[in-house]
Amino acid sequence: MSYYSNRAGECLSKDVDREIRASHAGETGAVYIYRGALFAEFILNVVRPAKSNSESYAFICEHLHTEKQHLAIFENEMPQFRGSILLPLWIAAGFVTGFLPRMFGKNSFFYTVYCVEQFVDEHYENQCQRLSSLHNVPPNVIDLFRLCQKDEQQHRDDARAKVTCSPNLAMKCWGRGLAIGSSLAVRFAEHL
Repeated sequence: MSYYSNRAGECLSKDVDREIRASHAGETGAVYIYRGALFAEFILNVVRPAKSNSESYAFICEHLHTEKQHLAIFENEMPQFRGSILLPLWIAAGFVTGFLPRMFGKNSFFYTVYCVEQFVDEHYENQCQRLSSLHNVPPNVIDLFRLCQKDEQQHRDDARAKVTCSPNLAMKCWGRGLAIGSSLAVRFAEHL
């Protein structure tokens, strides 16, 4: 995990740098959402081995793999950018966002992923629209954002399909908190 991309040479406008930095922070957080959930899965399997849940484990591993690919795109294929100095905070927040809901149950976890990915889909869409209106945006940036967005949409739909109950009040409040927290995180990551 690095604070910048490995590609050098291209000088980005502040607007483009800001958008890439925010999404890099988000993809870093996403990797840690699934790492937190994986750790919770491990604890649950130790405490209740008879109730091990291969469905959630497979879901976590598959989505973690995709999020690692997204992070690699930002670190290896995007033009050089300055990463967020708050990356350790995004790592911790991501871990907790995956760990706690998984400890509360698979529906809480799947609903969390649904809410986060709904926000991420909208965020990528807004970014692509903003970047499309700018001049001198490296040609691959919007395409790579769209590639990641497509995967996030699939994650959202996968998660929603796995929720087996109607969201209760606590889940709805948690989901709203995730949307607010994600929005604030984007604003901070854009600048710091």
